[in-house]
Amino acid sequence: MKKTFLKMISLMFVLGNLCIFSSCASNNKDLLSESVDSSIMETPLRDEETITIFSTNDIHGSLINDEKNKTIGAVKLAEIKASKENSILVDGGDATQGASFASITRGEDVITMMNETGYDVMVAGNHEFDYGYNVLLNNDTKATFPILASNVKKGGDDFLNTYAIIEKANYKIGFIGLTTISTSTSTNPSLLSDITFEDEVETTKKEIAALKDQTDTIVLLTHMGNNESAVSCTSEQLLSHLSKEEQKEISVVFDGHSHEVEEKLYKNQDIEIPLIQAGVNFTHLGEVQLNFKDEKDGVKVTSSYQVMDYEEAMNYDINENGINKGNQVKQKLETIQKEQDEVLDEELCTLKKPLFGGYICYDYVESRLVETAYGDFVTDAFLASLKEFTAKESLSLPTLAIENGGGISQSLPTWYYNGTKVTRGDVLNAFNHGNLVEVLKVSPSDLFQVIEKGLVATGQDETGKLLMEKPSGSFIQCSGFSYKYNPSLPSGNKVVEIKLDNQQILNRSDTEKTLLVATNNYVSTFFNSAEKLGELGGEDLIVEDYILKLSQENDGVLDYRCTYDRILLDEDMSTPTYEVKLLVKNGETVCKNRQVHLYIDDEEVSSPYMSDDEGYITIVDLQKGAHVFKLQESSNYVYVNNYSGTGISNTKEGYYQFCFNIAQ
Repeated sequence: MKKTFLKMISLMFVLGNLCIFSSCASNNKDLLSESVDSSIMETPLRDEETITIFSTNDIHGSLINDEKNKTIGAVKLAEIKASKENSILVDGGDATQGASFASITRGEDVITMMNETGYDVMVAGNHEFDYGYNVLLNNDTKATFPILASNVKKGGDDFLNTYAIIEKANYKIGFIGLTTISTSTSTNPSLLSDITFEDEVETTKKEIAALKDQTDTIVLLTHMGNNESAVSCTSEQLLSHLSKEEQKEISVVFDGHSHEVEEKLYKNQDIEIPLIQAGVNFTHLGEVQLNFKDEKDGVKVTSSYQVMDYEEAMNYDINENGINKGNQVKQKLETIQKEQDEVLDEELCTLKKPLFGGYICYDYVESRLVETAYGDFVTDAFLASLKEFTAKESLSLPTLAIENGGGISQSLPTWYYNGTKVTRGDVLNAFNHGNLVEVLKVSPSDLFQVIEKGLVATGQDETGKLLMEKPSGSFIQCSGFSYKYNPSLPSGNKVVEIKLDNQQILNRSDTEKTLLVATNNYVSTFFNSAEKLGELGGEDLIVEDYILKLSQENDGVLDYRCTYDRILLDEDMSTPTYEVKLLVKNGETVCKNRQVHLYIDDEEVSSPYMSDDEGYITIVDLQKGAHVFKLQESSNYVYVNNYSGTGISNTKEGYYQFCFNIAQ
């Protein structure tokens, strides 16, 4: 009985265990089935979305709205971005250097305003390095957005962020930022210690491989431009060197550096990639709409795009969010301006006659092409400072001064009105690279070589205009000597003569004679065997001191006359005289059939001129070279030069310096 009972217990135990196992197995099967089902279940497709990317490039500190110069400004930009749902704001480089708003704090105030405006990412342009890489690193720490430098290394390590991923509306966009490798030669080498710029194509390939599995599409920020003579690789050439599979990962390229307005498609069979560039000094704004459609075989990205001009941007539809954001940015901008204005608005003197040089209307770079009044003045300032140095050091060598045309960014004053007070801001606008003036010992042979470096003209046309693909920032303005060159001669052998002010002519092959040259620390790198003796100070401070010295000797008025006899053409093909047509306006109204009184180089013309049915006056029999005009009735000066073509080949309404504006 006991055994039978025990058998029954054992049987019950076994059956019980079987039931339990069966139950567990059944439950496990259900769990396994659920697990298998969930692994093969399709991930829900995301909703179709549109993301808008706004873009700026080469704004060079121009963040203050200016209707005359068509500068859109930070306030309007903030309004636009905040008014657009799912928007991203990017910059193509060269933001922190340029206008005095940028240079007065070496870019820090620009970064502050970019933070406030709502920038999401930017690429470092070549001019971001103008204050030295440590300043760029400091500005990067102040930025609330990543500054990309995908192909820039320091000591072999990444210098800044190499990429960024931004997520909007459940879609991820990868950003790669490329700085032209020409930065290594266009920027003062002393500011780039241990900094290297790696090949743009290879860097892009590497970054695409790293990003393609993390993102839904990739955007390139390329501070490379479209000028093949200025960079070793343009943005379009970059795309052409990528494989078709790599190109498929890219939805848009935002470019910079060449200051062009571009809205075109790069095409390779079925691949179309928009290539966008928004001019210079914030006169334009790029807008790209990226439409994301999530499909079973991947995300399909299509785009539409435009580059808005000033009027289009200022009339962009703004909602309440945009208005509120704009007010916030406006308050911050006004606070910074108030702090800066105390320094920038300090008056130095009254200018009798404007000193033209640097950029005119953003397109004409006089100091990179021809001798200019401001080029003469600046090098005279350097020379005066050098002579004080040699007197103190008891040196008796010949003293010279040179400045590269690219080192002079603006004319004096920045805007050319009669009787305008010259301010510290005017000087800072012209010398915004942060360069120091150094004293060098050089040979005549070295001096020849440095001048040759900037001579890119290949000849003249029948009017005498210099022919070239692109002006050179290395073109030399000078004091203490003159030089004569033939633009038609082969490169490296264009200089025909260098003559010191004491009439001594230098020998091209002379490596023994010693000259003392004052120049900025960028130009000093052009010399093969220069010996540095010392520093004279910042360019802006030396020019400012010279302005004060000359004006104080003349009751606060600076009256500087340029004779245009320092840079001469050998076998000049110019006609003895030429003519120009200049527009007369009253505000926005063209003044037709109006009598005006003309001054040419401060000399009044005895007979009045009459504008024609289109509002132009035609001035004939001008002696070849540069001239400055003014109307008795006008509030501004006009500059023309047949050698550069300024005011001649592109005379049109939009170029206000080529128009007489009747005083109100």
